Order: sequence, then C-alpha cells, then structure tokens
Amino acid sequence: MSYIDLLAWVVENKNELIGCRIDNIYNLEKLDNVFIFKLHCKNSDKNLIIEPGVRINFTKYDIQKEIGNKAKSLRELIRDLVISDVQIIDKERILKIALNNGMKIIVELLPRGLLLVLDEQDKIKFSTEYKEFKDRVVKPGLPYVQPPKPNKVVVPKDILFALHLTESVNAEEEYEKLEKSIAEGKITPCIKKGINFMPIEFEGCEKGNSYNDVIDEYFLELTKQKEIQKITEKIEGEKKKLEKTIQQIEENIKEYEEKAEELRKIGKEIMEHYMEVENAIKNKEKKIKLEGKEIEIDPKLSVAKNASLYFDKAKEYAQKSKKAKETLEELKRKLNEIEIEIKKEEEGRKLSIRKKEWYEKYRWSFTTNGFLVIAGKDADQNESLVRKLLEDNDIFLHADIQGAAATIIKNPKNITEQDIYDAAVIAASYSKAWKLGLAAVDVFWVYGSQVSKSPPAGEYLPKGSFMIYGKKNYIKSVKLNLAIGFKINDSLEIVVGSENSVSAKVKNYVLISPGDELERTADRIVKILSEANSINAGKELKNEVLSILPGKSKIIKVVKETNDKQ
Repeated sequence: MSYIDLLAWVVENKNELIGCRIDNIYNLEKLDNVFIFKLHCKNSDKNLIIEPGVRINFTKYDIQKEIGNKAKSLRELIRDLVISDVQIIDKERILKIALNNGMKIIVELLPRGLLLVLDEQDKIKFSTEYKEFKDRVVKPGLPYVQPPKPNKVVVPKDILFALHLTESVNAEEEYEKLEKSIAEGKITPCIKKGINFMPIEFEGCEKGNSYNDVIDEYFLELTKQKEIQKITEKIEGEKKKLEKTIQQIEENIKEYEEKAEELRKIGKEIMEHYMEVENAIKNKEKKIKLEGKEIEIDPKLSVAKNASLYFDKAKEYAQKSKKAKETLEELKRKLNEIEIEIKKEEEGRKLSIRKKEWYEKYRWSFTTNGFLVIAGKDADQNESLVRKLLEDNDIFLHADIQGAAATIIKNPKNITEQDIYDAAVIAASYSKAWKLGLAAVDVFWVYGSQVSKSPPAGEYLPKGSFMIYGKKNYIKSVKLNLAIGFKINDSLEIVVGSENSVSAKVKNYVLISPGDELERTADRIVKILSEANSINAGKELKNEVLSILPGKSKIIKVVKETNDKQ
C-alpha cells in the first residue's frame, strides 16, 4: 500500500476502528508475519489483517490461522485493550493506533516495515523484528525511531499514470491536490484484479463498494500464493533432491549399459579371433589388437576363459543396470507421489480462503430447494434471532424438548414440506436430544407472527425463551441424522443439513447420528471427505467440522463418488 492507499483506507475506516476492543490475535497459518486482529466493534465483530511492509485492512474472508510466538507476545501485551485513536504519522506509510491504556501499535507499511507495540513513553515493548538498521536501532526498551523520510516527495508511477501526468514540475502539485481530495473523503475505489488498486478511477479498473473491499480482494490471491509457496517449500526441496538423484541414476544406467555392451563385444571378438588369441597366449602376451582395438588378456588362461571373463564382467554391469532401473522406478513413483502431494497442498490452500456470509455466525443450512435456515448456537443467539431477524412471514421451528436451538426459515415463499422437514432436521439435531443420544424427536413449527418475547402479565421469560400463540404444526419423530459434505468451487465450504438437502448439493458426504466420540469423529469426517475430494485438509478444517457437530457423534453412512467433480 502506498501513502495515498493508507490515507484513503484511514479516511474510510477510522471511525470503524475507534472503540473496537482487541478480542484476540492470530498469525496466518504458515505466514508468521501476517497478523489477524479479531476486534469486537460497535456494530459487529471484525477481522483486521496487518501485514507489516505491505497492508492493513478488514477482511471478509475466512483464512486459516494459528497462534505463533509473535501472536502470543501481542496477546499478552494488548489483548482486551480498546482502540482510542488512529492517525497517520508525518504523512508517511506509518499508522499509529492508540490504545485506551496509553500504549500504541505502530504499523509500518514501508519496505522492510515492522509492527511494533510502544509503551506510554513510546519505548519499544514488542517488534516483529529486532535489528540495528543503518538509521535506527530497534530493540526492547529503546525509544521508537521512525524510518528516515525521503528528501523529496516521490509520486508513485501508477498515480502518475492514472492522473495522465509525466514526471514534471506539476506532478507534485497534482499529487498534493489528490491527497487533499482523498483526505476530504473523495474516494473512488477501483481495482484491476491481480494488477493494481487505487482510490481513484484508472484505465481498465472496476469500481468497488468500498476501498477496504478493493484492498481485501486484491490481496486475496497474493495471500493464497504466499501460503502455497510457504507450505510447499519443504516438499519442493524434497522434489528437487529426488529429481537430482533420478538424473544421476539415469546417467548411471546409461553408463552401465554401454559398459556391458562393450564387454560383451570384446568377449565375442576374442572367440571370433580364436587362433590369434591362442597364439598370443602361447607367446605369453598380455595384450592383443583385435578389430583395431587393443584389449587385455590373461596368458595363464585359455581363450574361452579369457572370453568368459569379459562376459562375466558384462553380466555384472547388466545386473547393476537392472538394480538401478528398479531404484529408478521406485524413485519415480515417489516423485509422482510428491507431485500429487504438492498439487493437493496447492488446491487445499487455494480452497482454504473464502468470504464468510453474515449468517455464518449462526448455525446455518440451505434446504433442498435453497431456503436459508439459521439456528442459534446458544441462548444469546436464540434471543438475537427472534428479536432481530424473525419476520412475521418467516417460519420458526423448535424441537419439542427443553434446550434446543431457535430455528428460522427465512423468506419461505412457495416452500414445500420437504424444505420444512430439512429445517426440522437442523432444529432436532441442535437440541438436547442429540446429547441425550435419542434416535428422534418431535419438532413443531409456526409462523414468525406467532412468536413473541412478551410474557403474559405477571410472568417472566428467561433469556432465549419465547411465547408461542396459536396452533403449532408438529413433525413427528424427526430422525437425528445430520449430513456433512464439502462443497468445492473457488473455495471450500462445509455444507450441513438433512441428507436430502446435502445430497442435492454434493456427491461426497457422510451421515452422522448421536454417538460416543467427538474428536475422532471429526478426524474421520475430515479424512473421508478430503480423500474423496482430493484435497489436503488443514487443522482449521477439523476445527470447523468440530464446531458443526452437535455433540458426540458417530458416522453411520458414507457416500463417495470420487471421480465426479462437485
């Protein structure tokens, strides 16, 4: 990001950042210098990506993350603190994020930039790198010193191009006008995917909804490529070693075969010139010239035995060639396995990053005919669903047991009985019935207009509880069988629901019911579906599957069509 990019992002998002509490901090999996700050903000939770020397932006994408040493250190220092102010330092690519206890986060987007945490006296408490640079020293306890500022303003070439300017005197003036315009909020988010993005319109670009979205979209592919490169580095190293060994063995085989042929030829020549060789033996000669080539013979042995020596040596080289060929085949098989592994890793990583939809903070599913079903994960979410999302024409479902998810079918226009049953499976599965190990449970449904948070006079409704008025429609003995599959397009999405709804979307899936294991069942689901879809699964995938399981489970059915594309 350039200074203009940072300025545009801050102008657009400063108010979104101020007041946010730092809930947690992670590294991107395999990229320990890229951080995800999970923020609890006024209107919603947000994920902020900070990549020193590169970018800062909110992301809508679900990216696999881990807790590395740097993330742990940051957690200890700034977790639970609130962002009180955000400002750019000295018109440079340096952002200062002030915290409510007087500490500051410094994000340097300059080349070789750092992420630092400073105390109330601006002394360094944390840095992504500790080093003595040419113009400053970055060490714990020392005062923070900015990287040196260039002597003159350098207008980025892409800005010159966008403004149709040359590197002339007026370029700097126009750049200052652009800076002022951006600072006033005159931003036109524009992107040329895989090539460039700017807060102004430029040739061949597509306009975006926000500048943050444009930045997020642009860096999505770059992040995937970096992760793929990082995760395949070790495997690529093994591949190169193997290829070098294969090349050496192929050269050895050629050498062995040529030597064997040469020795066989000499043996034949000895027998074909029997009399000449015999005379040489009688004269105690150790060398003889045959077919214009001098060869060694043993005068103590007969002609036949001299020939046999060469034939035996030829057999030894032929045997070496045979063994080398067997080794070569084994190494080629291993190389093929490595190439398949690299491809799986690449595909798995490409699929690991995707945009999360608003409803994914709840339990969710789509019915056979595509109606959205959302259900609460706990009493708070049950309350939120009914108060904020349930409309009069929506369908509300609940398992007929104490302790169950409030479940809603959104916009159920022209809905079928199958769709309602699909939603009933979600309501039944995410209820206490699963934890009790029941095989089935009744589920009732009503329209949203029949659900109220207002109790009768003199009564109290605990959190997550509701009043239902009018007739309840019952679906008897809904089986606690939940289907799980991987839907793969440009990214990987876990689909869950009734067997009917999931089988309409994917070819490979498992069917689960209440059981005795949680971790092991999740491991088996990931293994089965990853193999069926020819991908390598990361640990985040297991965590996501675990979050979907209603409780201890067992697999009761596996459907795989591994040759079909999903």
